[in-house]
Amino acid sequence: MKRLRFKLGTSSLVVAAFVGPGTVLTCATAGIEFGYALIWVLFFSVAATFILQSFTAGAGILSGLGMGEALRQYTQNSSTRWLIISLVVLGLWAGTAAFETGNIVGAVSGIRTMIGFDKSLLVLSVGGLSGLVLLLDLRNVTQVLAGLVTLMGGIFLIGLIFIPVDWGLAFKGFLVLSIPDGALIKTIALVGTTVVTYNLFLHGSAAKEYWRGANRQFAWRRELTGMAIFLPLGGIISAAILIAGAALDTDTISSVGDISAVIRPVAGPFAEIMFGVGLFAAGITSAVTAPLAAACGIRELFGWPDDRGHIGFRIVWISVLVTGMTFALLERNPLEIIIAAQAANGLLLPLIAGFVLYLSVRQDAVQLPRWYFGLGVLVTLICLGLGIRTLLWVTQQIL
Repeated sequence: MKRLRFKLGTSSLVVAAFVGPGTVLTCATAGIEFGYALIWVLFFSVAATFILQSFTAGAGILSGLGMGEALRQYTQNSSTRWLIISLVVLGLWAGTAAFETGNIVGAVSGIRTMIGFDKSLLVLSVGGLSGLVLLLDLRNVTQVLAGLVTLMGGIFLIGLIFIPVDWGLAFKGFLVLSIPDGALIKTIALVGTTVVTYNLFLHGSAAKEYWRGANRQFAWRRELTGMAIFLPLGGIISAAILIAGAALDTDTISSVGDISAVIRPVAGPFAEIMFGVGLFAAGITSAVTAPLAAACGIRELFGWPDDRGHIGFRIVWISVLVTGMTFALLERNPLEIIIAAQAANGLLLPLIAGFVLYLSVRQDAVQLPRWYFGLGVLVTLICLGLGIRTLLWVTQQIL
């Protein structure tokens, strides 16, 4: 037990997964295009992340079941079992594939911010490096890259000291829950880049393994403590990026490199290099996490052995990686691809969140009060409302 005294669980993994290139670019462009008006969306998203992740982490620690395992166990006598599992598999795979596209495009854009290079070759190189890490489990490499992402996040935070921020408007953006004209897609993208659907699978599995053999109540309290520290930290970094974008003296951007101006007050002439390195690191770390989360979740759903060499496990992560690379090769604006990936995740979120709540009702291991479960229902309904509103908007555009 002494060895676990100072450990705070696996929530830092969740933050590392959602503070990727999509977060950086989505938050920065939200600030540039809509000022401080959407700050409230980030704080709602962090609160929603805490509530939903606590359900899945609790299941992993207290019942010893990852989300996929719990879903398989609690639907085993249901006539709609395979329909439910098929929907979750489809949602999980599609969500991670969408994210993977944004991750690879983000990493490639980071390199191209620093040096001009052939896009197709870079996509293949980034995809190959991600696959190598997944095959060999090069944890030291990913830790170094995560450190670079943290460094860039720190630069954004320090930048708030030097950037001429209108704190009155920023405070108003935190309190006034409004969506400006034309900001609907960006709103759902901000939710989607923070409340990452595949993290709901990843967190439960990671917590289950991390606390194996520890006292469950002790582990549960420590996990919640870690979440209370790390998740708000991720939200603060996201808000700092949005505020930096809002303070930037421009209302339009034409390329990813233009966004590096938000850290120029701190990084000076090295702004593009620092931004490029950070974006590349964020892209690579997330490009490894997304296929791994899909493979872990689907492995649990189908009851495959806990073996990363299992053929089914490898087929899942390879298919997610290849799909992401394929869409990344499309000749589209990288900003459009990345933000569209976050929006797609936001649309899938209500489906996955609904299954999280379903599982929390079916199992008895996580003893959470009814009011807390009510918060989970409220979060799911808000996400559902945003998703429906977005679909209606898309339908209107088509018609």
